[in-house]
Amino acid sequence: MSLKKLILHRIIPLPAIDSCSSYVFVAPHPDDAEVGAGATMAKLAEQGKRITLVIATDGRYGAESADYEREALASKRREEQEASAKLLGIQEVVFLPFEDGGLYDERELVKALVKEFTRLKPQAIFCPDPMLHTECHADHLKVGRAALSAALMSGNAPIARDIADETPANIAMIAMYYTDEPNRYFATGKKYLELQRAAMRLHSSQFTFTEDKKGTGDMISLYNKFRALLFGVKTLKGYADGFRVLAPVHTHCCAEKI
Repeated sequence: MSLKKLILHRIIPLPAIDSCSSYVFVAPHPDDAEVGAGATMAKLAEQGKRITLVIATDGRYGAESADYEREALASKRREEQEASAKLLGIQEVVFLPFEDGGLYDERELVKALVKEFTRLKPQAIFCPDPMLHTECHADHLKVGRAALSAALMSGNAPIARDIADETPANIAMIAMYYTDEPNRYFATGKKYLELQRAAMRLHSSQFTFTEDKKGTGDMISLYNKFRALLFGVKTLKGYADGFRVLAPVHTHCCAEKI
């Protein structure tokens, strides 16, 4: 870490991943939160944290062939998500009414997320990092941007009243998964990596696991294990997830990269 970042982190400390009691994980599609932060969700749930999973789109385009019923796949992916959430210990799953594919109005997504954040009053919000160098999926980019905007708006009393007819949320931390610039690490372990993999297995319409370990689920799990080992080296705790974390003060008029 550079001297500048050390000083900035001393001036405005970054919250610890497990420092909150209530969490909302926002996912572009069913399965994204498991892939990006499944081990962390499993460990936080075991610690007794309240976790809500908000799924932004219905995942209707998650197929390789064009010859299938879109509504049927969306329904199946909803069932898969509910089963996965139960396995991980997630208390509530919210499905927003947006279709997969990124052709919805981002402003409407922001409003929908403000309504959920002010209803749920989480202390921490997790979402995809929308500022990656390589991410091209419109849903991932839109959902990341919308979640960040909604997190800031949800703390504003007039906006909370006008959009959601609610009192504002008091969000203490925003954490981004699918990130290439983590600044906070959360020690997990083999047990939680196995739970992450088991949760991914329940998304059977999306991932394959084969005996030769060359299925799509096998490859993503191997990638997740590689990242967990790299991040674990930084924490000296074996396996870890890495997140790009912001405190509320970082989200408005803070020029430095935290």
